[in-house]
Amino acid sequence: MKNRMVSVVLAFYVTSLLLAPNPVLAQDTEFLSLLGGEEAKPEVAQKEIFVTPVEQILKKRIGRMSAEQRIFAQFFASGKFEQALFQWGSAFDGTAFAKSPSGRALNGLVLFANKIEVYGLETLLSVTEPARVDKEIKELWAAAAPANHQVWSLVSPVAWHPAWASVFGPVVEVRVRARGVSGADQISVVKDLLVRAAKGSAERAWLEWQLLLAKATGSSARDSTEAAQTLAGLMKNPATTVSQDLMTLTAARLLYQNGFLDAAIKYYEKVPKTSEDWFDAQEEMAWAHIRKGEPQDAIAITKTLAQPMFTAQVGPESIFLRSLALLKVCDYPEVSETLNLFRERYKERAKALLAIVSNPETDAVREFLTRAKTKRVKLTDLEKGANTLPRFLTRDESANHLAQTYGALEKEAAKFGELYARSLSEGSGKVGFQAQFEVMKMGLGSRVEATRSGVLSRVKMLAEEDLIEIGQILQTLHIVEAEVLQQVTLAGRVGEATSKTKISEKKGSTGYKGADRIWFPEENETWFDELAHYKVDLKKGCQASKQ
Repeated sequence: MKNRMVSVVLAFYVTSLLLAPNPVLAQDTEFLSLLGGEEAKPEVAQKEIFVTPVEQILKKRIGRMSAEQRIFAQFFASGKFEQALFQWGSAFDGTAFAKSPSGRALNGLVLFANKIEVYGLETLLSVTEPARVDKEIKELWAAAAPANHQVWSLVSPVAWHPAWASVFGPVVEVRVRARGVSGADQISVVKDLLVRAAKGSAERAWLEWQLLLAKATGSSARDSTEAAQTLAGLMKNPATTVSQDLMTLTAARLLYQNGFLDAAIKYYEKVPKTSEDWFDAQEEMAWAHIRKGEPQDAIAITKTLAQPMFTAQVGPESIFLRSLALLKVCDYPEVSETLNLFRERYKERAKALLAIVSNPETDAVREFLTRAKTKRVKLTDLEKGANTLPRFLTRDESANHLAQTYGALEKEAAKFGELYARSLSEGSGKVGFQAQFEVMKMGLGSRVEATRSGVLSRVKMLAEEDLIEIGQILQTLHIVEAEVLQQVTLAGRVGEATSKTKISEKKGSTGYKGADRIWFPEENETWFDELAHYKVDLKKGCQASKQ
């Protein structure tokens, strides 16, 4: 329905607004007079013969139009955009106009009118000198692709040229460019776009989010305060495209890094299990308990994170965190088990990630691409294949945008294939397929493959980042392993130092209030059996009992 409306609007704009009667050029009046004779009244001819903007442009650029070019102009003026596309090669193959800025812009417009929207618009944007495009064509484009058109959310930010803002307006410029900026390393660009972003728009909210992230990593108290103020506003802003779960997690992180551990824990607990950010929230909450001197709660939380079914969603740092908490209570056998768990789990995961780095064309990656090109998916939606994919893949904005653009271009390629096949029987007077039509088909096919390659490259980069993290945690665990050996060696001294110390109990909880529990008598601990709600009570570690 939307595509049909675009065609109607474009046709109406062509025939009603820009197709106002204009003086017919002398050469055409002379030619028409040969058919109408002296009886044809000038005012009648003036009223019935319309010179379209396309005709004006062609006459200005080419001179006297050929019959094929006139037929093209007539098709375009009457809103017969499919026939105009078929006619393009007959009219312009081998002409200087086809290669000119106005010719490329008009070609893109014909494609756009035939529902080849992303490729058609990017054909226009490939003209880096918009000033050389005729005013009439730019006006037609502005009418066909207004700021609220869905196509602007799919066009690559790399394709945008600042000069096109004079044609489509600052709203479109912000909408396109905002997706390609990051507050981490492009803060000046973010601030520049933020000034021009419309109040209450999703683009403005996104730019504020990027600015918030930049401030959150700042070292000054002022940066943290400004980040908190911006976040408070975004959490109440209905235009925000960032998920509430991620904003809640960010609020917890701001509190954590500023030393408000109890408040941070409360915010971590607000992230629901259904969220992809839940595992990160659990891990960071465990770190907060470590900093509070409550290793028993960190042990309880990481009991869930260590479950084998969560390998795809949980990062390797959670294993280090668990080993550290166990080390603090001198549970050396469990530390050893945790170290072995890391080797077993991440040895296989590293192999899968290395396979992606070597060749991203794995079954799991193809499954992600197939699903993500139509709608956003969660890692758990990919089932068994999730264990072999980068942990942040489904949450990566760049990967998702590329996948959606790939899906749109793939549909456009299929649509163009149908037009290509029909051009033989319904096209111009030329015999066979037209060379220019073949060029357009190949160009669209190349764009589809380039976008697909972009997705695969992004997946590869994320896999490399995961491998780096695994390697870093592995080095850290070597330190934990060395510390265990040292503490076991010095166990006698620890016993002497603590033999007269009064033994106290450490009791902790991760928030679960239910009554169900499972006993593990061999561990001499009580665990409340609910994922993420385990509870562990233990004697204060690293103490020797009295003889």
